[in-house]
Amino acid sequence: MNSEVVSKRENIITPYWNNECGRYGTGESYDYFPTYDDEVETFDSEDGLWTCTDLDEGIEILRYNGNEVNIVVPAEIMGKNVISLASTFDGFIALKSVVVPENVTSIDGAFYGCESLEQVSLPKNIVSLCYAFNCCFTLEHIDLPPALKDASWAFECTRIKNIELPNSIENISRAFMSCEHLECVHIPATVRDLTEAFSDCENLTEVVLEDGITSIGDYAFFNCTSLKELTIPESVTDFGDKSVGMMEIREYVSPDESGYQIKGYQKIPGFIIKGKAGSEAERYAKKHGIDFVKI
Repeated sequence: MNSEVVSKRENIITPYWNNECGRYGTGESYDYFPTYDDEVETFDSEDGLWTCTDLDEGIEILRYNGNEVNIVVPAEIMGKNVISLASTFDGFIALKSVVVPENVTSIDGAFYGCESLEQVSLPKNIVSLCYAFNCCFTLEHIDLPPALKDASWAFECTRIKNIELPNSIENISRAFMSCEHLECVHIPATVRDLTEAFSDCENLTEVVLEDGITSIGDYAFFNCTSLKELTIPESVTDFGDKSVGMMEIREYVSPDESGYQIKGYQKIPGFIIKGKAGSEAERYAKKHGIDFVKI
């Protein structure tokens, strides 16, 4: 690091990752993504606000070093396009809003644990949001880009109520786990991985599965206790373990029901599966004692 960059860094207010609301050495830190090791060559932007690495095709931002809570991420650093955010803000619990520049195509864990994040503007060319907004407890709405393919683990524990998945999406494994406010979702035919996608979404009441989906992975709709029926297209030929219509049997060990033991599993009371006669959906329903309605 040259002396000019160092002097600019010294003029910045104590960075968020070292001021009791960041990711290193504090009780509020999520610390999910490890510090980059010596094998990764990094550099700071000229203003000292961004720690980056050069991916040849463009810049990946690894860390934000400032304290602003409403941020527009730069489109260029050192004359090269910013194309990726990787753990950039993770653990920055004060962050409120972010605008991501147009050339970014990948966000990997960049906002993990940003508990106060309310607004995000995403560019249209993003293809991956893996772990992007996991544990953003305040986030209620987001518009997903039309090119998105991978949203695995992206929105766990957010406050999102409704979501429109683009027709490009392929992987939503664990994407909406424990999204207690999610009420309805339309799942396009392009989706190939639903593993635990909506597990523990206890207020989910409406799900549309498009014809063309072939597999409903393990625990895809597990413990979705408000979901009372699901129409399953004939294209679905594979059901994972406890994927539809199943819930935990809990024995609560505290008066406020904050702690419990899992005593087993059962079908969700009143749950029905709708589908074609002789389909895999009918066989799944019979295996688990779930009522089946032919359509």
